[in-house]
Amino acid sequence: ARKATEWLDVREFDTTTECLSSLREDGYEIWATDLSQEAVCLAESDLRMARQNASSAQNAVIPNPIPDRLAIAFGTEAVGCTAELLNEADLRVYLPL
Repeated sequence: ARKATEWLDVREFDTTTECLSSLREDGYEIWATDLSQEAVCLAESDLRMARQNASSAQNAVIPNPIPDRLAIAFGTEAVGCTAELLNEADLRVYLPL
């Protein structure tokens, strides 16, 4: 992990609101990890279906269910993501077992 910074852009923010605003300004779609019934599995078929359902165009073909500019937020193990982050996320997702 010593060279992980070669592959990641790490920025720090004082507030969640500031972070979300910056991501939106930079054109990122925001996904938040969540274990609620609203969350979609991070499996390709489930993502494709969720993104098609969210598309405003009927019968839209989603060639790649993962957007080019994506930020995935992971909460703490004890409480997960904050309510603010969950409310502002474009999609709530969970990791398949």
